[in-house]
Amino acid sequence: MASVDEPAVLELIDADWLPGQQQAHELLTPAGESPHTLVVCDPHGEVVGAVLCQVRTEDDAGLIVWLHGREDFEVIAALIALARAQLGNRVLYACTGPATATGIPGLPAGHRPVTARALTAAGFTQASRQRYFLRDLTDVPPAPPTYPLADATDLARPAGWRLELTGTDGQPLASGTLLAPAPATADMAVLSQLTVQCGQRRHGIGSHLLAQCLHRAHTNGASHVTAVIPEGDTAAARFLASAAFLLLDTLTVYHRRP
Repeated sequence: MASVDEPAVLELIDADWLPGQQQAHELLTPAGESPHTLVVCDPHGEVVGAVLCQVRTEDDAGLIVWLHGREDFEVIAALIALARAQLGNRVLYACTGPATATGIPGLPAGHRPVTARALTAAGFTQASRQRYFLRDLTDVPPAPPTYPLADATDLARPAGWRLELTGTDGQPLASGTLLAPAPATADMAVLSQLTVQCGQRRHGIGSHLLAQCLHRAHTNGASHVTAVIPEGDTAAARFLASAAFLLLDTLTVYHRRP
């Protein structure tokens, strides 16, 4: 990629934007060694696709960090071929770049089915899947918290809060981590963790703490909250659905052996 190509590459990334995703310019400079951004152009010399790839030093695996081609199968297939030629005959992983601002990787396959199909056609299989949820706080703003109130501790890096519920005997009941809206996500807060102690489950404590997390997010400028859970965690999925979280997509990392 030449510097003159950068505006077109940023437009390609933005065309596939997912709520809660990092800003496009932040995806051009990933962590790691020797990233290569390769582009595909049409007969007129216009950039129609871009892929970023690199080799992971700890295990020598080749990474297709991200690829964007406006969901044109031929363009996506050409990007995959370029990346494979660049990375050589090694184990490959695709879509390892952050799909969310908190660094969760994967291809949002529901939003980008053509890219998913092109990866499968090139011999890639699914290596991991995580479900990505979104909660709108604007239609029905969260109600003010009720007793018992959670103790909130400010977090600095990343900015947010640690909320903890304790019983009258001082024993912990549940805890949650809420990340504050950041410039990269505008008005998006992130529910990054919520845990209820084993002996306290099925008593509404998790829902009680979640309601306080949502209220805190709303009063600190968030209009949406996102959450990511493992694909097989059906209990967490039901819990989020009961709190009006909608399944936005499934974030998939792909794998291919030489």
